[in-house]
Amino acid sequence: MKHIIIIAVAIVCTAFTTSVDTTTTAYRTVQQHIPTEDTIFKYAADLVQMGERRPGTAAGDQARKYVFDAFQRFGLDDVQIVGAQSSLYQCNNYSLSVDGQNFDTHYIGYTGLKERFGEFTHDITAPMVYVGDGREKDFKKVDVSGKIVLCDVWLPQVPIYLARIASKSFYDPDNQVKTFSSKVNPYGGDFMDAYKRAMDGGAVGFIGVLANYYNSNRYNNEDLTYLTDYVSPLPGLWVTNWTADSLKSIVKSRPEAAAHMTLNASNTQVATGAVVGFVRGNSKETIVVQSHFDSVTPGAVEDASGCAVLMALAKCFAQTYRGNRSLMFVANDTHFTDYDTHDAVAAKFVNDTTQQRVLVNLCVEHIANEVAMNDDGSIALTGQIDPRIIFVSKNKTLVKLTSRLVEEHRLAKTIVFDANVFGEEVPTDADLYHQSGVPIINLIAGPIYLYDADDTIDKIARQELVPTAEFFADMILNVNELDAEIFTIK
Repeated sequence: MKHIIIIAVAIVCTAFTTSVDTTTTAYRTVQQHIPTEDTIFKYAADLVQMGERRPGTAAGDQARKYVFDAFQRFGLDDVQIVGAQSSLYQCNNYSLSVDGQNFDTHYIGYTGLKERFGEFTHDITAPMVYVGDGREKDFKKVDVSGKIVLCDVWLPQVPIYLARIASKSFYDPDNQVKTFSSKVNPYGGDFMDAYKRAMDGGAVGFIGVLANYYNSNRYNNEDLTYLTDYVSPLPGLWVTNWTADSLKSIVKSRPEAAAHMTLNASNTQVATGAVVGFVRGNSKETIVVQSHFDSVTPGAVEDASGCAVLMALAKCFAQTYRGNRSLMFVANDTHFTDYDTHDAVAAKFVNDTTQQRVLVNLCVEHIANEVAMNDDGSIALTGQIDPRIIFVSKNKTLVKLTSRLVEEHRLAKTIVFDANVFGEEVPTDADLYHQSGVPIINLIAGPIYLYDADDTIDKIARQELVPTAEFFADMILNVNELDAEIFTIK
């Protein structure tokens, strides 16, 4: 998944049926062994208390060991770590002042790198120029050479209701999704395009204004430096829309004002690893269940919540599963650093079909509480779950099965999308499987705080942990009964 993610949600109240039979007795047996809400929530809370679980850090290593030990304790077969080399970006010193007045900022991740790896110090004094939304036509109006660029960055505003046209189904039994409602999508934005224009124009620094974000500058963007060939020399800082009002006023009234910007950053090559464990069957045919444990924030929703459900499923099926096909449970690392362990796992277990044939990938990410933005820019919980999407590969049987199980397990505010609704790549952790021809069923949500330090334990939709685990447990049993020929992307 090496692109800016665009998530949309939709509503359509259509009931589906499927010819696939539910293995009722088997499901009831499995259901009795799904851990309680308190247990699943504790898995997530344990991960969150470790702190920012960045690959290559003590917290990241602790999280990997936590999942590894749990898989062994649950009784999974052949528990192993699939290693990879990745990167660790760190920035502990950054600031912005104009004519001696200090402004509150947060670093833009993966900026200030004159080379892919190394330590880099930036201490810049230069005029600041405002380039509006940072489009190509905006840069043509302003000479940015030798200057610090101030640029509005707009995250996508998604009209929830109107996006229903692209959906396969949407389950909203309590009519919680209101007509004309919309949400800010934290995955998107085109700031790297503006950043590259500033870089190409000879700018010496980049200040990104989070124009429609809430009143926080602690937005931790993904590593998008592949768009600039892994070199991003301009130091970058985020400011809120509220802070930007003062900066824009200074630029307009005193263009000669001296802006002083500092940023000390490093990017280090580090060893990482995904945790893999099996419940072995008698055939090479395999069902993969996956999530990830790393984070660049407290990472409660992103993705302690998904990893906790993964762990609950691993424990449950280690105790109950007696199917012919194997189950492979994967807790990935490097979600924020170019998906290096995802690549390593795919290379070892998906692309090499001599070991096994992966029939389907079931991926669980983000069980999130919804928030609303107040007039002052603060956010508050609404008491509802954030709308969630399930991407399903183009396969009628799997789409119908997914839609039915969503309703049976009452996963409210859940949309089912064709995995290719936004293009050839799937905007989730399961994309590598999809690109390999393996069908996916991937649950994900995108609350506005997802990449922010506000992704704390209270943001997990605790009451949805067991229903989500039950949905995936039922899905595992159902897909296990399908003929192998059904698992094709059409």
